[in-house]
Amino acid sequence: MPPILTLESRTIQYWRVELSNELLVVGLGDSVTAGDGLRGPEETVTARLAARLGATWVVRARSGLTSRGIARLLDRAVAADDVAAADVVVVSVGVNDLTRLTPLPLWRRDLGALLARVTALSSGRVVLLGMPPVRAFPRLPRPVAAVLGARAVRMDRVGRDVARRYGVLHLPLPARLLEPEGAFAADGFHPSARSHDVLAQLVADLLADPADRRTRGDADAVR
Repeated sequence: MPPILTLESRTIQYWRVELSNELLVVGLGDSVTAGDGLRGPEETVTARLAARLGATWVVRARSGLTSRGIARLLDRAVAADDVAAADVVVVSVGVNDLTRLTPLPLWRRDLGALLARVTALSSGRVVLLGMPPVRAFPRLPRPVAAVLGARAVRMDRVGRDVARRYGVLHLPLPARLLEPEGAFAADGFHPSARSHDVLAQLVADLLADPADRRTRGDADAVR
C-alpha cells in the first residue's frame, strides 16, 4: 500500500562534531534525526542533547526511512562502529511506518529487529523516542490526523513493550510538546528547533532518572 504522506530524501545524513569530552551521542533514525525543517544539524535533538552532556555527537539518518530501513543503515560498517562506540544512542522511528500503514504485527517485528541490532552493538544507553502526537500535525487534514493519531497511539504501546523487552528506554512524547505556537517547522510536519531542544531536555531528564536506567538483565534475556 502506498504511503499516505511521503516527505523523503534519498540522501543519508551524516554529521559528526568532535569535542574533547569522551562521551559520544549517536542519533539514529528518520527525518527527525536528520533535521528536516531545521536550519542546520546543530539544531537537531542529537546536537542539543550532546550540548547538555558536553559530548561529541554523530547523526546517522535519512528522511523517509521505516524501522526496516533504519536497521539497514547499520549494514554500513562506519554506522555500526558509531553505534558500538556510543555512550547514548537516540532512535527516532515510526512515523514512516505509520504513514505506510504498516500492520502492527509487522511493526512489532521490524522494531524488535532494529532494537535487537542496536543493543547487540551498543553497551551504552539506548533511548527510543515515542510516537509523536500525530493529531496535532498541521500538515495533515483533520480526518486523516484523527485516524493516524489513533493508530500512532497503538503503535506507541507496541514500541513501549518492545523497548522494555530489549532493555531500551522508551520516551513517551506528551501532546504538550507540539501544542505551543512555533512547535512545528515551516512544513507543518516536522518539529521546530524549539521542539528539538525541548525533546533533548526530555531525553536528558530520562537519562538522569535512576528509576529508568537500563536493566541489563532484561536486555541479556532476549539476546
